[in-house]
Amino acid sequence: MKNIRYKFLFLGLLGLFISCEPEVDDKIDLGDPPVPSFEIIAGATPNDFTLVNTTPGAFIINWDVEGVGSFQGEEVDVQINFQGDYLVNLTVFSQGGSASTSKTLTVTEDNQNSCFGNFELLTDCGTKVWKLAPEAGALNVGPSLNETWWQNSDSDVGERECHFNDEYIFSEDGTFEYDNKGDFWADTDADGNITPADLGLNPGCQQAPWPAAYAAWDSGVYSFSANENSLTVSGEGAWMGLYKVASTGEVTSPQTSVTFSISELTENRMVIFADHGSGVWRFTFVSE
Repeated sequence: MKNIRYKFLFLGLLGLFISCEPEVDDKIDLGDPPVPSFEIIAGATPNDFTLVNTTPGAFIINWDVEGVGSFQGEEVDVQINFQGDYLVNLTVFSQGGSASTSKTLTVTEDNQNSCFGNFELLTDCGTKVWKLAPEAGALNVGPSLNETWWQNSDSDVGERECHFNDEYIFSEDGTFEYDNKGDFWADTDADGNITPADLGLNPGCQQAPWPAAYAAWDSGVYSFSANENSLTVSGEGAWMGLYKVASTGEVTSPQTSVTFSISELTENRMVIFADHGSGVWRFTFVSE
């Protein structure tokens, strides 16, 4: 009888132990990862866009725009200042996990009037004055950008005072002003003859206004645009460096615009050039 009692006691304790074993809940189903989607909406200018998330059930929305930056939110506004193709990547998170998708955003125009990059360096987001650098080689012409047929010497800086005192003024509103301070330099062609041939003046500094036929080369207010690689001054007679240097060659009449390539542009130094195929004019400017 004693063994029987122990047997029943053991079975009872075993049953109690089994009955106290914790229950295991079924695993919670959080659902599938989201299927990401979004729209790109053009803004009021060619450089403004709104990115709109259209993914159902997403509670964290991250954006990455190639070369521009990272953003977060259902809708974000972005400004892209240079033309080109940009990869937009959207990553969304939901209870089921995360997923990503991408689209290409195309910018068709550079932003000419936003104060950034070379535009900012030219204007300081206000008004900035540039002059030819008072040094040898500020004016240079040669077969290539870094070669020389002719360049001004140190002594030329003083002899061409009427040239090196000219101011080239850039403002944030897109205006470009040329101020010759009441005098100007009459230049020559490659053969040493006055240019234009009918200018009626001797080469060198002139204290009077430009002759009427060429008055467009006198002081004036114009406009400009700039991007990563080039600078354009626009308006009848607008020029920089030398009046006779245009975009694609030397000229004998005022032009409606002149475009230069930018070789260097910092806060206080600018090097621009015009490649004519048969030769390259290079100008160096400084700003105090």
